[in-house]
Amino acid sequence: MMTGEGLDVDGRAVQPGGRPPAPGRLALVQAYVNSFFDLEGEWGADLFATPDRLAGWLSARDLLPAGTVLRDRDRTRAIAVREGLRGLAAGNNDASPEAAATSLAVVNRAAAGARVEVLLEPDGPRFAATGPGLDRALGVVLAITGTAMLEGAWQRLKTCPGHDCGWVFYDHSRNQTGRWCSMSVCGGRAKAKAHYERRREEEGTRGAVQP
Repeated sequence: MMTGEGLDVDGRAVQPGGRPPAPGRLALVQAYVNSFFDLEGEWGADLFATPDRLAGWLSARDLLPAGTVLRDRDRTRAIAVREGLRGLAAGNNDASPEAAATSLAVVNRAAAGARVEVLLEPDGPRFAATGPGLDRALGVVLAITGTAMLEGAWQRLKTCPGHDCGWVFYDHSRNQTGRWCSMSVCGGRAKAKAHYERRREEEGTRGAVQP
């Protein structure tokens, strides 16, 4: 069952090819990063295209009080965190250490001001976001990300390397070898391209050895 915002009944964002989303609260971070491309309401639209749309997206997920007014600078900041997290997820696939370091710097710079408390509980520490407005919203996203990094779930969140893609997917495979958001879309397209290029090389080689 789908809602009008491209969510299933559990509030998790729709995934390409029907791939299962990230488990638990990490699905919220995944949806945040993938907000650059709407899969349902307006195919291809950036869900953070305006401050009002950003506020609406955050409010719909209880990250921001309804009616909160955001500014262009808030949108710029939210997108910087989004793209920085995408870069970090790319590091779980095959991005360079230099790229990962750049993404970390981007996230930390844009998230400055977002406050997260560490609460000690019987079953271990828990991160809780504090503060008002966008600071709290970004704090929730970062708290979930930090928890996932400590628990090992973050390493399964990867950025699809498909041409003009960039969708962040959760690798549910046992050996964590998933590479594409959907083999039927980006994976199949890449395999077809590689096959075409091999055929051209083979035909070129045969032509070169003919007398």
